Amino acid sequence: MQTGPAKERYLLVTMTNEPFQPVRLYYAVPDPSFVIRKLTALRCMVEAPIERCWQWLYHAEAASLRFPAGGYDDVPKKKRPIVLGRIRFPEHEAMTLETNSFERAIAGARFFAPRLGLEVVAMRCRLVNRCFAADEGQPDKLMAMLDHDVTVIDPRVAEAAMRRELAGVRSVQDWNRAAAKSLERRLERQEDVPMVEDFPLAPEEETPDFQHLATTLQFRFIRVVEHWRGNTHLTLAAIIVRTVEQNMQDRGGHQGP
Repeated sequence: MQTGPAKERYLLVTMTNEPFQPVRLYYAVPDPSFVIRKLTALRCMVEAPIERCWQWLYHAEAASLRFPAGGYDDVPKKKRPIVLGRIRFPEHEAMTLETNSFERAIAGARFFAPRLGLEVVAMRCRLVNRCFAADEGQPDKLMAMLDHDVTVIDPRVAEAAMRRELAGVRSVQDWNRAAAKSLERRLERQEDVPMVEDFPLAPEEETPDFQHLATTLQFRFIRVVEHWRGNTHLTLAAIIVRTVEQNMQDRGGHQGP
């Protein structure tokens, strides 16, 4: 019996055309009132009492931000200003920045760091490791996935595993071999990231432009896009290995005689 053609799926994207993917950054703050005073001074920030948050608008100071698929001028005038993110203070000495794409999360980290100061520190990241079809629901409801079935990565467990794997390492060559073996073991076990992942950041190692955060999220984004395309066998570890190998080949291909 012949069936009809499969229904075509359309990717859910933001108003700035990034694939929709819920991301939340968790910050340590010295005093919420201190941060709120700084937010009040920004024209791109608006308090939204009903949502119990501060909306970060694509407006004023934020209007110069560019995203891979475009910038401020690409947003229809009747839709401006759109909301790029939401800042909340869930408890004392804590702040969150919630966005609906990984590109906005990176842009937010870079945007707020110099404006809020060194005492406001990004400590953790939580994200949903998947893309969504346009008919799966409204973005506001899909953002609620950030609080369901969360797998929290304990840094102490990761550090203990790292110490075991790097035991006896005395040189860069030994470190490279240990790192390669670690990735191989993950590939063999087909370890992958959970659907809703909450993992620690390393603020003491982060660069001023949040390159470590950007790389971490970009690798996960590559994975979710591959899964959206049907390549669900690809794990995060496999994608990292593939990228490293490709970079090595590219460098080798440009070497002189």
